[in-house]
Amino acid sequence: MPTDTENQALLGQLRIDRTQRDGGTNPGRRRWIAGAVLLLITLSGAGAWFGLSGGAALPVRTVTAQPLAGGAANASVLDATGYVTARREATVSAQITGTLIEVLIEEGDHVKLGQVLGRLEDTAQRAALAQAQAQLKSARALLVQYEAQLRQSERDVKRAEDLVERKLVSQQAVEQARTQVETGTAQVQGQRKQIELAAAAVRSAQVQLGYCTVRAPFTGVVIAKAAQVGEIVSPLSAGGGFTRTGIGTIVDMDSL
Repeated sequence: MPTDTENQALLGQLRIDRTQRDGGTNPGRRRWIAGAVLLLITLSGAGAWFGLSGGAALPVRTVTAQPLAGGAANASVLDATGYVTARREATVSAQITGTLIEVLIEEGDHVKLGQVLGRLEDTAQRAALAQAQAQLKSARALLVQYEAQLRQSERDVKRAEDLVERKLVSQQAVEQARTQVETGTAQVQGQRKQIELAAAAVRSAQVQLGYCTVRAPFTGVVIAKAAQVGEIVSPLSAGGGFTRTGIGTIVDMDSL
């Protein structure tokens, strides 16, 4: 059996020398371990990148947007009030000043282009037309008379010339007959001018008479009646309460 001295010697052999362990660590071994760890990290990153980029692409589903058939349940609705204005509206009036003797419209009536809407007192206009027509008739009758006289003067010239050749009258008779022809020709020409003037007067009187009839300028609907029988209407405002500028207002419904 070993003695105590032998036991102490054995324990001394088993003791670890810490000084030698700490001071004898190889620096190259530490660098190798660090390089191995770095290599593992690099390989792990490369594998992850290859898995993401080189693998099969993720499937993508394309969806087309479509509006709701019945409209969105929470769609905004604009609720507003207003009125519609026609682009074609006219206050109908006569082209001359006169007293209404007939009004043929009421509010809401449908009228057509050229339809008679009212009439003014036209006694003076009818009288002026009758007078112009009478003057035209008289001028035409006078022209017929002058033309007959001219034809007679032309015959007188021929007769006078024949008598001169037969030495029954002097040359003076021929000259007088020719003068009558010239006078008659001037009268005929002047009278024809008078007929033209008389015809123009008739046309003017007809126009004035036509102004006494108020007609619709276009097809539309009467929205206002502005005058009554017996009132005076004028195309120009007189500034008084007894003169109307029109008999009513119409609008073209197609221009709304």
